[in-house]
Amino acid sequence: MINFKSFICEKKDDTSNTLHAFDIDDTLFHHDPEGMRIHVLDSNGNKVRTLSSQEFNTHTLPDNHAYDFREFRSSDAFGTHARPIRKMIAKLKAIHKNNKNVEILTARSDLDDQKKFAHHMSKYGIDIGQIHVRRAGNIPNMKPADAKAAIMHDQINKNGYNKIHLYDDSEDNLKKFLALKKHHPEIELHAHHVQHDPDSGEVKVTTTSVVPKTQKEK
Repeated sequence: MINFKSFICEKKDDTSNTLHAFDIDDTLFHHDPEGMRIHVLDSNGNKVRTLSSQEFNTHTLPDNHAYDFREFRSSDAFGTHARPIRKMIAKLKAIHKNNKNVEILTARSDLDDQKKFAHHMSKYGIDIGQIHVRRAGNIPNMKPADAKAAIMHDQINKNGYNKIHLYDDSEDNLKKFLALKKHHPEIELHAHHVQHDPDSGEVKVTTTSVVPKTQKEK
């Protein structure tokens, strides 16, 4: 695991040793499929494939190819194409009301205009001045699942959390998160798989938990 210091900050609520982390794309917000895409470029800069955020989570980049994240770095594109998944946003806000250790953990890197992004989030009652946004995409040469797990690993070491909840639409991200058990056998890990149907608006959340052996024996 890496120690990526720029992602680390002190926990907000010293009275709680529980952290809740929420993904953005297809967990808190759904996007118009034609408005938010990642493009794969060949060695000559030609576009050879287009990926959704879900496809990107498990995509392997061919040699001498590169990703074009332009649309996912655009705060204007986020404001135009993001559609709130209201059940999950309500859950984030309800948890934050009682426990300030709530964060957003996204596979995105820095957006091009933080003030615009903050404004768009505030329209849905999310204050990114109070709910920190950790950007796994800023970690070079790591797949999203590995980068997110690395950030969670560092948060445990830095802030002494003994219980962590991760809400994410990617099963791969959640599997990597649960695999942190080998580094932290003494803490509880709760992986919440968020499945959102954009047509019906229905949201299903399935939880897989890993707890210390001493708790299992009880």
